[in-house]
Amino acid sequence: MKKSPRKRVNHKIINIKRSSRYSDRIVVRLDNKNVFRIPEDVFILKPLHIGDSISRKEIASYDKKMRRQEAKDAAYRLLSFRMRSTWEIKTKLKDKFFTEEEINHTIDSLLKLNYLNDNDFAFTFAKEKIKLKKIGPKLLRLELIKRGIDQDLSTEVIDDCYSHDLVNDLICFHIDKRKIEKNALLENKEKKKLTDFLMRKGFDWQSISTVYSEWGLL
Repeated sequence: MKKSPRKRVNHKIINIKRSSRYSDRIVVRLDNKNVFRIPEDVFILKPLHIGDSISRKEIASYDKKMRRQEAKDAAYRLLSFRMRSTWEIKTKLKDKFFTEEEINHTIDSLLKLNYLNDNDFAFTFAKEKIKLKKIGPKLLRLELIKRGIDQDLSTEVIDDCYSHDLVNDLICFHIDKRKIEKNALLENKEKKKLTDFLMRKGFDWQSISTVYSEWGLL
């Protein structure tokens, strides 16, 4: 039996006002007491008026635009605290229950505006980590990959940020911070504890042993 076409239902707009919480959103109230919101820029391009009739399809279209705007707003808030990778923004938006379409639309917009740039993020993140945390190449690689930076870019960043002298200086910083003097007679247990700490900081044994030799700790 052939289904009858779905009846088109229109509702009349009885009130339009700006959101008291979000100044860039317009709240529209219907005669059935339901409300929906419209991004201000969308409303300006196609304004609605009290007394207008609106269909379910039109309301669904406005809802879709509003959801996209909410996803962008969430991303902007995340970026206002610090730079983030594309993967981080995707993950955070997913955690907020935005759909794949809404997330992809947001990511595309941010990339076009250069608000998201994994290359810039990776280099800035690396330099801050090295400066503030004094970490070595191995740990930095893990930190970058954890934030969705691919292997090739991670390698490029590490090669650019570290030199042999810098790695040595960072290891020396950690040794000196632990108040160990050159040519100190360390017990095996103490030396192992120091070595384990430096490895956790992301330095390999070859670099560590080079500094140990210079400090007379071998």
